[in-house]
Amino acid sequence: MRELGRDCALTERGADGRTRYKLRGRVYKGKGRELSGEEAEWVVLNVVHQAVAVLREINDDPGHLFGYDGGGRNGYVLLSNMPRRIRAFRDHLNELFSTPEGLYIPTITAAPPPDAGPITDGAVPNDTAEGAAVAESTALPWAFDTRQFRRTLAWHIAHQPFGVVAGARQYKHAAITMFEGYAGTSASGFADEVAAEEAVAKLDYVEDLYHDWNDGGASAGGAARRIEAEFDRIRSELGDLPGVVASPSRLRTLLHHLTKTLHPGVLNDCFYQAETAVCRKRAKPLGRPVPMLDMCMNCPNSRRSVVHLPRLERAHDMARAELGEAAGFPQFQRLAIAEHLATLTRLIAEIDHEDT
Repeated sequence: MRELGRDCALTERGADGRTRYKLRGRVYKGKGRELSGEEAEWVVLNVVHQAVAVLREINDDPGHLFGYDGGGRNGYVLLSNMPRRIRAFRDHLNELFSTPEGLYIPTITAAPPPDAGPITDGAVPNDTAEGAAVAESTALPWAFDTRQFRRTLAWHIAHQPFGVVAGARQYKHAAITMFEGYAGTSASGFADEVAAEEAVAKLDYVEDLYHDWNDGGASAGGAARRIEAEFDRIRSELGDLPGVVASPSRLRTLLHHLTKTLHPGVLNDCFYQAETAVCRKRAKPLGRPVPMLDMCMNCPNSRRSVVHLPRLERAHDMARAELGEAAGFPQFQRLAIAEHLATLTRLIAEIDHEDT
């Protein structure tokens, strides 16, 4: 963070047409990196770009957002001891905004260890006025540390679908397990919490699929008929017809069993069944876990809906561009790209009926 330059903020247009806000900087941690670090980018929110704009206005360091003029021979130097500076800012806020009822930023009380005697020397019980005064004197300002930001953010990222992978990329960790350890440990129950949140996220996703189907949304793929038959059964049981409001909690209860086999994917969803999975035939010799979502285009377990359409179109455009540049490729490579392009064209047409 301290190394971020004044020109670190940039924007890009994503494949879905939305603006991506990014920061450009350098990563220093990790084996194999030079002492000068490696260039890296992070996806951020627009509010981060707003903060960068503020820093550029209030700080005149010619090279860094967090530099300052040290004066004398030091010249411009980078900020150091950030936790101490933030605690000073906390004290400043307390001076400005605290009221007789309490501090603006609360305090924490240093509790005695279990089975320990009273905080006083034993002459006055803790529940007396003097004991209360002694306890109040042990109240400490909230001990802030900048790592709390990173770990809290990691916790929230890991709670999202595919969040562990996204977090590992965002935090520039060399392996997914590094991010899992950074976000929390199983000893604290964090892994169980993530699993529970992923189950809820899957149920939310299945519910969205159901509502899209119930509203007439198109779907395709080997598992489309099977899943739509299940949706139809649930709709009949709920009486979920036009003008009738179905019970949301009962709907989620009826949809819950579909989450057991659901694996959301980029170009399709997989409702995995081992006996019909195409990828299972290759998983054993390759030593890979199943499902392998890159083999779902012609699999009986796959289902695609409108949520996948922009991604399929993006893949189609990339394949078409690749084919246009394949003049010097061997014939078999050109045929493979052409076949892939034809497959994507067919998959798009199955969902987007307006173009067929």
